[in-house]
Amino acid sequence: MTGLILKKELKELFRTSKVMWMLGGIIVLMALALYNGTSYYQTHSHLIRESQQVTYQQFISQGDKNPHLGAHFGFYAYKPTADMAMIENGIEDYTGNSFYLEPHKRGVVRFKEISDATGLRSFGFLNIGFFTEFILPLFIFLICHNIFSKEWENGTIKMLLSSKANPRQIFMGKLFACLSLVMGIVVLIAAASFILFISETETVGFISRVLPAYACYLAGLILFSTMMTTIGVSVSLLTRTANLSLIILSGFWLIGVFLLPRLAGELSKNIHPSTTSLEFENNTFNEKQYGVGDEGHKDVRREALLQRTMAQYQVKRIEDLPVFFIPITIEFFEDSDGQVMDRAYQAVDDNEAKQDRLVLNSAWLTPFLAFRDFSMRITATDMKTHNDFASKAEAHRRKIGVIVDDFYQKNTVAGNAFWKTVPQFSYTAPGIGWRISNATDSIFILLGWTVFATGLMVYAYRKMTV
Repeated sequence: MTGLILKKELKELFRTSKVMWMLGGIIVLMALALYNGTSYYQTHSHLIRESQQVTYQQFISQGDKNPHLGAHFGFYAYKPTADMAMIENGIEDYTGNSFYLEPHKRGVVRFKEISDATGLRSFGFLNIGFFTEFILPLFIFLICHNIFSKEWENGTIKMLLSSKANPRQIFMGKLFACLSLVMGIVVLIAAASFILFISETETVGFISRVLPAYACYLAGLILFSTMMTTIGVSVSLLTRTANLSLIILSGFWLIGVFLLPRLAGELSKNIHPSTTSLEFENNTFNEKQYGVGDEGHKDVRREALLQRTMAQYQVKRIEDLPVFFIPITIEFFEDSDGQVMDRAYQAVDDNEAKQDRLVLNSAWLTPFLAFRDFSMRITATDMKTHNDFASKAEAHRRKIGVIVDDFYQKNTVAGNAFWKTVPQFSYTAPGIGWRISNATDSIFILLGWTVFATGLMVYAYRKMTV
């Protein structure tokens, strides 16, 4: 009986011109999202690979120079475009992609894509991530809002309930009809995205690198789509009028997509205010100059370093040292200043984590925010992955400093043969286990919303009486 109701509802859906127009529009938008995502990936991945190679080639071919001056020539460490950026670019446009590797200066990730974008970009970038997080739920609500309410308005609910089908079969038949339509779109997204992955990404390591994350993303999308459909059908049954059902569902969508995330963002900034650039610079400058606690001023620490170095080489004068003292000083303060900057940036990251946690907690009021957070973390386009890139780029910068300073202790001129010993930077985003562990909160919230949708469904079909 459930199957018969399913077939009946599908026929009615496909006979409705409104649904067919919506299906046509949704397919066009999906195709455009796939095209935009692919273009984004192709453009950015090519540009970053080329820029990485060009800047490094310039560095290793700079010719004879003082080692320290040559190190200041520097080169950029670029964050590679995420393998799944063609379906979800997350916050990539807002965080930048390049980190300058230069002595004494902890780099800041620069070149934010959004800074060169037009005002239209504030409405979002249409790719599969945007499509599934914002457009697909609206489409689901539009096809579900009158799946039951039409029966109440047309007076056919009595005929339906007097048939051989019980309320559970009626409810499940209508739910499965809507789910069939929604899952058809999900299957199209999955198939098209997978084909693009195979054609655009490097085949070496594709299965181990991309496929597990993509499978997790699709599992989350299926759960989210099923949940939205269940809520839509349940509300349609409980409201009994198409207009009221549409008002409730569209209001739920508008509040969850636009209002709550912005309110949560503003609230997080007020509760956990960020350190200003001026405060950050003043604090780190003072700690570098005067030390933390009883470390002492830089001059005091430099003198103590000199005495230790002369004692190590058993000499009485700096002129008698068998190595140059300047690179020893540089390396010492590079390490000391690095500890200051590590503390300062860790404080920034901790405050940022508090803001993110508060925003994510608001996802208990809106599943759209939870799915967006899940999507970004699984595709490695989130802030946690960005911070991982920045920390590894900083570690590479310090590694270069040690290599140069060790060479500088016994050499005053470095040529291309030495510059080629400085390693190129390479970054790979953490694997699927790391990503899932970071997405635990959003997964838990999505499961909570799934429990709510299931409870609403049970409550709704028990209310199916005339």
